[in-house]
Amino acid sequence: MTELEYFFEGKDGISEVYQLIRFGAGEPWKIVLDGELIGSMEKWQGTWRQQSGDELNEDLLISLARHIDAQYFNCLPQEICSRWPNLVEKVVLRSDTAYMIICKEGISFKSFQRIFSKFVPDLLKDEWPVNFQVFNYDFSDDFSLCARPLVYKKESFGWEEVNR
Repeated sequence: MTELEYFFEGKDGISEVYQLIRFGAGEPWKIVLDGELIGSMEKWQGTWRQQSGDELNEDLLISLARHIDAQYFNCLPQEICSRWPNLVEKVVLRSDTAYMIICKEGISFKSFQRIFSKFVPDLLKDEWPVNFQVFNYDFSDDFSLCARPLVYKKESFGWEEVNR
């Protein structure tokens, strides 16, 4: 399940908090306002459309779609394929915390496991851990990895307190 929150300020200046919930990859996004399901939307052939519920304001629908599209979990599959184009055949988004990766035929799967495990945390930008289920080309071998994003501490500068 993937859940997002979106703050929308309407033309009348009133702000509302919408929840966008998707129970599985490929399913429509449910639109919830004040705990009540008001509709659903999905992207079909590159275009966002409202599927159910009372017709929403067009500005709201466009804003919700842009918010979903801007999420990093939508970009990570392409980044993985771009990082390892000769090794990765396909990346399937299961949720914002789970991905399935299928490798290409003819690679050293054990070598890829070491490389992937070492470098994939550098690609993660969200704050939560991400689970990867990685398969070789014919699904005869696999490994799982729970990767945590790297966190860099900011250097702090200032005056040091001196006790005399």
